[in-house]
Amino acid sequence: MPAKDLQGITTDRADLIVIGNGIAGYIAALETRQYAPGARILIVTKQNHPTINTPALKQFGAGQLELEHLLAYSAGTERQLGIGIIHQRAVTLEPSRHRIWLDDGRAIQYQNLLLATGARATPLPQDLPGRSFDGVITLHTLGDYLDLRRRLATVSSAVVIGGGYHAAETAILLRHHRLKVTWLIRGRGLLPRQLDTTASDLLLRQIRRQGIDIRLESEIAGVVGRLGVAAGVITLANEFIPCELVVAAIGTQADTALAERTSIAVKSGHGLRVNERLQTLARDIYAAGAVAAVRDPQTSQFDARGQWYFAVQQGRLAAAVIAGVPVSSSAAMGAVGNFWHATQFDKLHVVVAGAPMLSERDHPDNETFTNGSAAFYRRIVVRHGHLVGYLSVSADPPAGLTIKRLIDERINIEEIKRQLLTEDFDLRSFFTERRLHALGTGEISAVPQPVADITRAHPILDQQAG
Repeated sequence: MPAKDLQGITTDRADLIVIGNGIAGYIAALETRQYAPGARILIVTKQNHPTINTPALKQFGAGQLELEHLLAYSAGTERQLGIGIIHQRAVTLEPSRHRIWLDDGRAIQYQNLLLATGARATPLPQDLPGRSFDGVITLHTLGDYLDLRRRLATVSSAVVIGGGYHAAETAILLRHHRLKVTWLIRGRGLLPRQLDTTASDLLLRQIRRQGIDIRLESEIAGVVGRLGVAAGVITLANEFIPCELVVAAIGTQADTALAERTSIAVKSGHGLRVNERLQTLARDIYAAGAVAAVRDPQTSQFDARGQWYFAVQQGRLAAAVIAGVPVSSSAAMGAVGNFWHATQFDKLHVVVAGAPMLSERDHPDNETFTNGSAAFYRRIVVRHGHLVGYLSVSADPPAGLTIKRLIDERINIEEIKRQLLTEDFDLRSFFTERRLHALGTGEISAVPQPVADITRAHPILDQQAG
């Protein structure tokens, strides 16, 4: 008899197996169901909770939201759509046999496989003294934040380690709970691949105003403890900082374990290399979300992107490609095109698009323009009249996704490049006027057009039609 899950859905084979129930995998399963109502779809996940809105975890940690507010979809949405779910770890992948093995010994055949295994928090180095003491934590999963909330009532001071957005947001979260917070940053500023010194200094000044002790070029040498419980940290400068909580916010690593030792191109910790259709090198295997390493159009490097926006867009793209549904060029570029990220630190909004830290050293035709004040900064990189990088730190958020579109669609910005450096330029109005002018003059080339369809006919829909 074929194996069945708790919903009575056959689980020894499936048209689509999704590994992981983060937002990329979950959306891919839901949208594939819309495209192929009769397909057998199965989600395999080691998580014991429904898909959650991970950007809201910081608010949950701050006590501003409760558990029920974290749900990305109503509990049981997949069951209502006839999508099976197995709460097991997938331990072995056999691409040549189109088969996965679970840790309970079951084998499941797939027609298509989507790897949406996400990422893991990067821990402190294995050889760091005291790294295993109670009170040394990472913040990445729901379980991590539940643990934090239980601890907050008993701690009064914390050290945060890391030099990125996550570390900054964590320091602000802990300060919100009135902890004494010391933030150690190994480098001279924040995120040197995305922010220049001016932008970094502007953000750090804003964060310091909240009472956070920020120490640049400071690195942890070890954790000091009493009876196995963290009591402080020692820096490489031999400075002791007392604390009851040590938070490692030093980044994430793509969870590539299942694909290792297969034909899929894996750079351990950095993701599974995919093309513009999210296909890996193994036939009928796709990857989406924080485990998928996509090619950056500006740098030609392959990197995984952990942002919620890309996870959502890649989940949608994966569903369309697997089902053979046409995808517009703008939708594809939204999922795998130029980098984009937006966040907020207190009163300052940060938007990064493309590669704003490129310079003339990277390409002789790169032009860099900047403008700023005590509470505002903007930097753009232009090449041959096209925007290739954008950075903004300001009280009023710019139209971030519209900026991304300027880069993705290679729209000539020569006439507005100086205006892009100002706080009050309305980019959306520029787009509207541009389209109206194109329609009035018949210059249809002035309006971005979709490129050739990136999808093809696929057996899931062929099978449904037959």
